[in-house]
Amino acid sequence: MHIRLKPAAALLLPLFAGNLQATTNLDTIVVTATRFESAQQENPIAAQVITADEIRNSAATTVGEVLNKLGGVHSRINFVGTPDSPLDLRGFGMTGDQNTLVLVDGQRISENELVSARLSAIPLDSIERIEILRGSGSVLYGSGASSGTINIITRSALAAPLSGNVSARVGSHDLSDLRGGFRAGGERWGLRLNAQRLRTDNYRDNNRSELDTASGELRFGDRDGFVAFAFSADDQNSRLPGARSEAQLRSDRRGTSTPDDYFDSRSQRFSLRGERRLGELTLALDIARRDKRADMFNNTAWGSTLARTDVDVTTVSPRLLWQTRFDQVLYNLTVGADWSHWSYDNDTAATGFMSALDESGKQKNRAFYLRNDLHLAASGTRISLGGRKESVRQTQHERLVPRDAGERHSLSAYELALQQELGAGFSAYGRIGRSFRIANIDENRCWTAPCPTLLKPQRSLDREIGARWQGAGASFGASLFEMDISNEIHYFAPTFSNINLDPTRHRGIELEGRLQVTADVDLAARYTRTQARFRDGSYGGTDVTGNDVPLVPKHRASLNLGWQVLAHTRLGVNLSYTGEQRYDNDQPNRFRKMPAYTVTDIKLAHDIGDWRLALGVNNLFDRKFYSYGIVNDTFTSFNAYPEDRRNAYLSAEYRF
Repeated sequence: MHIRLKPAAALLLPLFAGNLQATTNLDTIVVTATRFESAQQENPIAAQVITADEIRNSAATTVGEVLNKLGGVHSRINFVGTPDSPLDLRGFGMTGDQNTLVLVDGQRISENELVSARLSAIPLDSIERIEILRGSGSVLYGSGASSGTINIITRSALAAPLSGNVSARVGSHDLSDLRGGFRAGGERWGLRLNAQRLRTDNYRDNNRSELDTASGELRFGDRDGFVAFAFSADDQNSRLPGARSEAQLRSDRRGTSTPDDYFDSRSQRFSLRGERRLGELTLALDIARRDKRADMFNNTAWGSTLARTDVDVTTVSPRLLWQTRFDQVLYNLTVGADWSHWSYDNDTAATGFMSALDESGKQKNRAFYLRNDLHLAASGTRISLGGRKESVRQTQHERLVPRDAGERHSLSAYELALQQELGAGFSAYGRIGRSFRIANIDENRCWTAPCPTLLKPQRSLDREIGARWQGAGASFGASLFEMDISNEIHYFAPTFSNINLDPTRHRGIELEGRLQVTADVDLAARYTRTQARFRDGSYGGTDVTGNDVPLVPKHRASLNLGWQVLAHTRLGVNLSYTGEQRYDNDQPNRFRKMPAYTVTDIKLAHDIGDWRLALGVNNLFDRKFYSYGIVNDTFTSFNAYPEDRRNAYLSAEYRF
């Protein structure tokens, strides 16, 4: 890798600098890299864990904010207007969502269409922890994990005493947020229920959002296994404000050009999961079903459109883990299979150009994977080796062109990782692997005849080296990564369609540190420098060799300060910096860059018995900024989606 590093970063190269785990709890079971809960196993190489206590003490109020403020995951406003922020690990820009796999309790919630994972439907109170594995996950989870895997683990009520919480939050833009949770359990059973009701007008005109969610789990088991039935349901209604032109950003940032547009959706998910440990063997089986219906109204120069989308996904995942010891070697072998069936129907009532937009499609996945993990206790060496073989069958039918298409893909992924303890709190690691991504149904849409074949799968060759240091009250780490990607899937604005790009390269350095300054003050900081460029080729007839990929900020940094002001009073401050980046649609790099921005959020919380009262202020210094913008085809101006100015909230929570 040939990366120009800052002087401080260059000093880390001899250490192979690496990622820090965001907790020092050595008993944490990280499910994401094992797909097992019951089997005790060491944390995977370069895992980051965000705990429930860290979430509660932070200035974050949604899962998306937790990932951004505590996890260092780049997020931007959803340009559609819904409350689910697109996520991006390691510089994929507009397609960050499709390259970052999001799971809830190991179940995929990332969509197979161009919409973000429904993070807003996950109540913060239901989360036990969040596990982030950067640049890893394709062997165990398949497509869409090229840049990493985010697994949101919900609380288990197994053997839990009767407990719960209720909270209310009110704030700017007519915000009202009611939440509640309940847990009860006995020696071999547990029940958890959570609900939320959120209403807000948001910052923009025609941007009211309403969200109702409910989720729960009934679990039976003990330390050797469990069986659990879980459900979640949500009803989301969002008004869509549309983009603002460059002139409108100056004259009327909060206005809307689409006063009638909206997006309403309802989804539900049911799962039956179980694990059983039999000596050295642990058996597991997950069966899940997810359904979603969405209605979207859009009024454009080409006509008005009312589209209804129905999506259903069924998955079955059996697997086996063998854990044993050979002298001084701890051996873990995971073998599993994944079967999934995804179907999609879009019925459109429209006028003008969009009148024949009906579309349907199906995707069937069959996969087998194997992973070996060895720990040589005497030498402090850990080795992980795994591979995945997957067969994918896609079919797509459209009325607009019309079109009937089908493709079958045979895909593979692998990963080899090595970690070595160096003594004095230091360890170093290296990792290589190959990942893939299948184009989703929206990316394969054809607008003009003749239609090409369905897009080729995206493939990535990944390399990473890193190290970490853990001391008393302090820790530090860094990683260097490089991804060479072929057939990267990317939007091509001149034809309103997606294409397979010529080769691209994503590389960068990630630094992270924690320091317990005093008994009452703690600091956590993260810095990321990302370089995403076209290795060679052309875009729309223009040579883009060496150009920046749009919507990838080169520099990102965050600082979290926690101060226990008094015994029962805590102040949390988050400062986030996002550097300049190219506008969407500027692959030729002809237009100026999007401005950098810095946002500061604070939260003051005070405990009174079983109550917690909090005051929060977001965008404390009232910065004007936007995180998404798109340049026009003549590279003379742009449209953008302005984000919120200074806003505040008050909350009260009661725990019993």
